[in-house]
Amino acid sequence: MDYRQNAEDFLDYMNQFYKIDLIRELNVLSSGEVAVLGYLSLRNNGVNAGDITSSFHIGTSRTAAILKALEKKGLARRMADPQDGRCILVYITKEGQAFLDRKRQDAIGHMADFLELLGPEDAKDYMRIIKSALEKKRQKSPVD
Repeated sequence: MDYRQNAEDFLDYMNQFYKIDLIRELNVLSSGEVAVLGYLSLRNNGVNAGDITSSFHIGTSRTAAILKALEKKGLARRMADPQDGRCILVYITKEGQAFLDRKRQDAIGHMADFLELLGPEDAKDYMRIIKSALEKKRQKSPVD
């Protein structure tokens, strides 16, 4: 098997794939403000900006811009750490959680539409391949 040629073809296909409206909508969940809200949602004790920067592999200025936008929209808030007043922690607000929940439901609807477009057999194969790839990646580098 020519893995390099397959990789080239794959990149071409993915470029076309991400232009599909259904997929573009799903991609919103994994980047930017919505992704940070998802991260905050899983951490009730708040997180510092450095944790966000590290987890998303983005620069500190990008992190600051995302947090500023989330705060302006009322979706997140920054507060002093109760254990260390010098440290600022970021929390998701109730409005942020409601917004995130709506986005998740939208994404589920888009993904269901996409899987329906594939049809039962291809949808089943698609899910099997995604699951297999994730399991193999975890076995190779469990930290990610």
